[in-house]
Amino acid sequence: MLPVRSAPITRRKLAIFAGATAGLTMAPAILKAQTINLRYANASNEQALTNQFAAAFAKALKERSNGAIDIQLVLNAGSEQSIVESVALGSIDMALSGYSGLSEFDVLYTPALLRDIAHGVRVFNGPVGQKAAAALQRRYRARFIGGGSAGAFALSMRSRIASWKDVQGKKIRVPPFEAYPAAVRLMGGIPTPVPFNEVYLALQQGVAEGLITVLNIMIANKFLEVSKFVVASDFGVGMDKIFIGERSWARLSPAQQKLFTETFVEYQKDWLVDRPMRNKENDLAAWRKANGEDSVLKLDDAELERMMEPLAMKLVTDVYGAGAYEEIKKA
Repeated sequence: MLPVRSAPITRRKLAIFAGATAGLTMAPAILKAQTINLRYANASNEQALTNQFAAAFAKALKERSNGAIDIQLVLNAGSEQSIVESVALGSIDMALSGYSGLSEFDVLYTPALLRDIAHGVRVFNGPVGQKAAAALQRRYRARFIGGGSAGAFALSMRSRIASWKDVQGKKIRVPPFEAYPAAVRLMGGIPTPVPFNEVYLALQQGVAEGLITVLNIMIANKFLEVSKFVVASDFGVGMDKIFIGERSWARLSPAQQKLFTETFVEYQKDWLVDRPMRNKENDLAAWRKANGEDSVLKLDDAELERMMEPLAMKLVTDVYGAGAYEEIKKA
């Protein structure tokens, strides 16, 4: 048998071997995706439909990304304004908020402008929404992901009213969107800004005699305990904005960004459009159960539309220019 001769190991061969084995050792670490933790904030609690959406969206995204994208929910996180500013500062990664501090979004809350949530989503997906998204990016360095809602806005009162004119002289807690103070003044009421986390106490103590917010949010936050009556008519459509800081977005790979967007679009229709539109009657039934059959008031929708149309046209035209109002209406 011929002897087996081993080739001499030179320094060069040893270096090549060491490099190869090092590459094999590092391969699993390269293939394993690092977990990206994102903090999502909202002013309401876990019972709000928008936060139920956020929980479902976060769960689906974590599963579909094999744990690479992990969204933690920070709820009851203070005022919506402070939440939006936290996204701009980077202390919060993403948020779902009605507040934006931007006229481009605020004018869309004007009562009788949007027909329903589905109409609002179409507007957000069109030219008007693109301009609003650009304004959001400039102001807060945040990327607009999309919109949806926990439902239509409603007007609730501590005492019964028989017509829209009965709001005259009453202090109404208004959200921080310019359309609502303008609408309340148009009816002769007194717009009264109150931070969201202080609304219950303000109604309980009579600092505010009524409030405007999403019907589902009123119930989730037990405002119906201190403001007995609610008007069944939609008082504007509560279009929330979902956005993520640009720095946080940049932490996701292109494939992860695509997954994030596609998962949002899939969950948006069910949770932020269809469910709240179906749930309105359930919310009104819950209100009747809590405060009695006569606690849900029916006022004249046509009268509200006639009253608000000139305001809506003016606000939209001032922000977006001539023809924008008609564009929104036909969306």
